[in-house]
Amino acid sequence: MQNKKRTILFIAYIVLLVGIMVLNSIAVVTWLNKSLFPDFILDTEGIYTSFYSGVSLIFLFTILVFSIVGTLFTSILIIDLIFGALVVANNIKVIERNDFITFSELQTIFSPRELLSFVEIPVVSALLVVILIIIGLVVFHWLTSKVVKRANLILNHKLRISLLIVSFSILVFIYMKPNLYNEYVVGYDVPDYHNFNPLKRAQRAGFLPSFIHTIKPTYMEEPIQYEQSTTDRIFDKYSQLANDINENRTKPLSDSQTILYLSESLIDPDKLPNLLLNETPIPFITEITKNNIGGTMYSQYIGGGTANIEWSLLTSFSLEVFLNPMSITPYSDFYSDAKNHHTVLSMYGTDKIALHPYTAELYKRETIYNKMGFDDFLYLNNGIKHTEKLGTHERISDKSLNKDIFRYLGREDIGLMHVLTMQNHSPYSGEIPDMAYEPEINLEVFPEEDAEGLYNYLQGLKASDDALRDLIDEMEKHDTEINLLVYGDHFPNLFTGLEEEFTTQQLHETPWFIFMNHGRSSNHDPQIEGLSPIFLTTVLLKEGDYYVSPFQALMDNLLTKGVKRIGNDFIVTKDGKIMDDNLSEDLLKLVTDYRIVIYDSLFGSNWLPDNFYIC
Repeated sequence: MQNKKRTILFIAYIVLLVGIMVLNSIAVVTWLNKSLFPDFILDTEGIYTSFYSGVSLIFLFTILVFSIVGTLFTSILIIDLIFGALVVANNIKVIERNDFITFSELQTIFSPRELLSFVEIPVVSALLVVILIIIGLVVFHWLTSKVVKRANLILNHKLRISLLIVSFSILVFIYMKPNLYNEYVVGYDVPDYHNFNPLKRAQRAGFLPSFIHTIKPTYMEEPIQYEQSTTDRIFDKYSQLANDINENRTKPLSDSQTILYLSESLIDPDKLPNLLLNETPIPFITEITKNNIGGTMYSQYIGGGTANIEWSLLTSFSLEVFLNPMSITPYSDFYSDAKNHHTVLSMYGTDKIALHPYTAELYKRETIYNKMGFDDFLYLNNGIKHTEKLGTHERISDKSLNKDIFRYLGREDIGLMHVLTMQNHSPYSGEIPDMAYEPEINLEVFPEEDAEGLYNYLQGLKASDDALRDLIDEMEKHDTEINLLVYGDHFPNLFTGLEEEFTTQQLHETPWFIFMNHGRSSNHDPQIEGLSPIFLTTVLLKEGDYYVSPFQALMDNLLTKGVKRIGNDFIVTKDGKIMDDNLSEDLLKLVTDYRIVIYDSLFGSNWLPDNFYIC
């Protein structure tokens, strides 16, 4: 009789255990979905059938932890802490960058110092919290273990090992075949269209299905015409075109020193109607752009995407040819494993260096730069010698970075400097007490609660403007021919959600210009507006009268025909967006050749030889 009661009690315990695990898994899925919305308030209008799916995945993780830990409530607590951290992190990314966390971004947990700096939490404080949580878990587990043992409800080791093997095996299978799980268990429909707003789709499809889709995605569809005979034709065609172009060019790019200067979160406030009630913070940039080659560059991001924009500029490969361009980070996702790493660096026989006054741990930059062919990479605690900041700003100032640039400026053994600034990166709580420029913000078009941050950011822009003036003044002192290509990577996160006040075009176009010392720059009137970063190297080669490679001959031809951007089934010209079906046969052929080149280099057989990218 006693054994029967014990059996009934044990079965009831198992039922209760499973029930609590299921209920907790449902709660986890709900909060993950809530994290897709800035205020954690669900908008369930128009949601897909997959929105509330994924409970089975959380349940499997709970079983896995339970089989290791052995007590229910400790397992639940561990699961809630892990996924609670993901909920918070995802919501921060939604607010800061209008996007959700992808699978490849989980590797950033190995760069805690850098992650914490984005949310203004001191490392010591975070470490103390982690230690307290671990101590709390250990104490809690000790107490619950005693209770479970006293009640004789602890599972035997054989059953726990069985649960461990089963749950782990299923999770491994899901990892290996995530799309099968998404399709047959979750009911996630893979988008068959160009997804320009992955957050919006995730808010309809649910966090877990959207996240799982990023584990092993198809980054780019194979072009129908992709075969070796096609790449042979492309090589022959554009090699001949390069020869024709080079007959009228005078010198290789390596005869000059070039600085590719990514100015973090650089925008032109005057492009936003009525934002400022007084003068612009970037008068020098405005003037230099008008008097040289420049305009606006298209960036699909707000508040993030720096690594993607720099990759696009270095490679001249469009992010918009990918199926989900907003959810892809080439550096993290696939570029390190690509067969081909030819970039603008391939045009230089002299040394190429990169300077970034921050960490090298994010986005695999150290590994990627090595594969691209950089001879040196200077970053914090590794070559960057000057670390002064503006007032109470957190980031190293552009003026300070100039001092490191000046160490290499004009040197004949340094052909290329790839510079990424950090001064105007979020957060925008830092102030510059001694700044003379005081922006007057129109609170009728900009939210008052963010006005202080915008004020600080705009003062930082003025400091960037001054730093670029100093850099160009220094360039003019050198006998060496030096080219400076300046571009902004994206709008700051202060403008997230302001699509109703400003147009999409206004929020996704940043300034760019090319300055060549010794009066070698020419004036363009009108300026080139809405240009993809893929064409900035092409413009530099054209305006500097430099030789082109076969690949850059293709880019030059596209630019000459008025193409500004290239997507997977469309292009953008001065006439706006044009779908492939409406392109002339000749232009469609050029655009298709370009997409084939990208596919061959990144995901294909790398049939195009090295000298396709080298001149």
